[in-house]
Amino acid sequence: MLSHSLLIYTQLIMLDSGLISKMIIVSEDEDDSDSSPLLFLRQPVKDSVLNINHDYRYLRMGYYVSAHAETFGARVTPSCTEIMDAYRNPLLIEKAKRNGLRTCDYRLITSPEGGLNAPVMLFAVNPFTNNSMKVVRSGSKLPGLIKKMSYDARFPVSLHPLTGEVHEIIQMFGESTSEETAGFTKKFYEIFNIPICKLVVQIDDGGIILNHCEPAAKNEVHWDVVHDKVHEIKQRM
Repeated sequence: MLSHSLLIYTQLIMLDSGLISKMIIVSEDEDDSDSSPLLFLRQPVKDSVLNINHDYRYLRMGYYVSAHAETFGARVTPSCTEIMDAYRNPLLIEKAKRNGLRTCDYRLITSPEGGLNAPVMLFAVNPFTNNSMKVVRSGSKLPGLIKKMSYDARFPVSLHPLTGEVHEIIQMFGESTSEETAGFTKKFYEIFNIPICKLVVQIDDGGIILNHCEPAAKNEVHWDVVHDKVHEIKQRM
């Protein structure tokens, strides 16, 4: 089984015959690793990095690995910009919309205001809250939840209309834990370049609507799928 926190460090070597890649695995799992992520963070980086982690949140290990690589000018996947694009709800929705993924008309609010009707989905937009989705079916509950999720109007809350059935799916290199969403997760990965994440979507008669991206829990990830994908990458190197 592949480690739940995995980093693949790729060294690119130019030869007359073409481009040859040497791949060094850095993982918390001693059976799979040549080094640990913590050791990687103590060393200079010169070559390309593929950073695979179940959690890329700001100031978490997945984010630190990408930030460390970028500090040395190394190319890293995902980049810090790609991480922020996926994990900040308004950036996620706007980028998805520009690239042809179906989204909804969200609103950013910091305090309760007129014209807010349930049912809706609420997502916190701040660096502290993880897995923040709240489904609100009663309008009377909206003011209290908005106040709480906005830290008393200090941070915005992203409000999405609830029009379909809510699903949480795990995306792993474009693969999905649900056949129904396989094509959707493939396109998501092509756009956002995030190896592992949880996607919150709605499914209605028109198809799949993207609402949110957040870290996957370790026990939600199909690590055998990740292992197979890493093996495919190594075979192509």
